[in-house]
Amino acid sequence: MAYASRRGFLLGTLSVGGALLTASSAHATLLRGLTLRALVARSQRIVVVEPLDAVCRHEVIGGRRSIVTDTRVLAHEYWAEGSELELTVRTLGGRLDGVGELVDGQPRLELGQRSVAFLTLGRNGQQWWTTGMAQGNFPLTGDGEASLLQASRELPSIVDLEHSAVQRLVGQKLSVARELVHQARAK
Repeated sequence: MAYASRRGFLLGTLSVGGALLTASSAHATLLRGLTLRALVARSQRIVVVEPLDAVCRHEVIGGRRSIVTDTRVLAHEYWAEGSELELTVRTLGGRLDGVGELVDGQPRLELGQRSVAFLTLGRNGQQWWTTGMAQGNFPLTGDGEASLLQASRELPSIVDLEHSAVQRLVGQKLSVARELVHQARAK
């Protein structure tokens, strides 16, 4: 029969507790980098958007009840197809009834923060999704044509980053990024 002293039990408990307190959070999401050409080809809309409001709700996805956020966005400028004044962009996760659900790799669309969004229409034909998860959303800083594209804050690690659209577009002026997208569409 195994015997544990109080001292051994206490030391073991403290070491496990210490390990839990010093452990950092793990992020399991790893995206395969989409080239600019692939990101453009997979997107049905490429548009400069500005989120106006967002609504969180429960949806059953993959047989599991999940929180989704539907963000109503104003379309400022289309770079590929489309003419809608407003679109609804859906992301996984959100906060509903005091419960938060975070889905790693999903873009965060912040109210009033313009971004360039690469979008794919969902199966239901009503909501749009960002193509390639956070790879398809580039928040803008600055004003007008001098605005710079930034990486989505929720962008996880990317395999083959050096050939990705993220590598090509982040830090570019809006006018340069628009031209790069038009060139990718023409190929």
